[in-house]
Amino acid sequence: MADEMIRTQVIAAEKLVALLESGTERLLLIDSRPFVEYNTSHVLDAININCSKLMKRRLQQDKVLITELIQHSAKHKIEIDCKQEVVVYDQSSKDVTSLSSDCFLTVLLGKLEKNFSSVYLLSGGFAEFSSSFPGLCEGKSTLIPTCISQPCLPVSNTGPTRILPHLYLGCQRDVLNKVSTVGAVWVTGMSD
Repeated sequence: MADEMIRTQVIAAEKLVALLESGTERLLLIDSRPFVEYNTSHVLDAININCSKLMKRRLQQDKVLITELIQHSAKHKIEIDCKQEVVVYDQSSKDVTSLSSDCFLTVLLGKLEKNFSSVYLLSGGFAEFSSSFPGLCEGKSTLIPTCISQPCLPVSNTGPTRILPHLYLGCQRDVLNKVSTVGAVWVTGMSD
């Protein structure tokens, strides 16, 4: 693998948008970030392929086919055609030359190049794409969960639970809604 040169081209976010708008049957979009990041938010119709060290080694040794890995990772059965255009992205890579030769993304791109005629790396990755085209991303990142931090108390008592004089237990929404109130109590307590 070290002797082989990666031929993957870089694609701009705007070009990916054009491919998405032309129809996804000719496009295979692969998110190579960890599953937790993918689950939080990803480009519409992307398949998450992020392998463990064991799977990376199996790919390198040709003990698993990339097409099998794609089928296994897809939420539904997809048709794989070697004429499809494949776009791969990680969190923020700008180009293939910035990748180390032994990282998973380099291995993945090399295997994809052997099976597909057009393989691209999304310039700037998900970070750049999601900031430019948030409407083409899906996931849970924009949601702030509704919570009741005091589940044992009556529903009217919502917000952070005081544990110690300056220590509160709560969730993200409590912090966003109550930080000024808690801060005022703390400042007042310090001045006494």
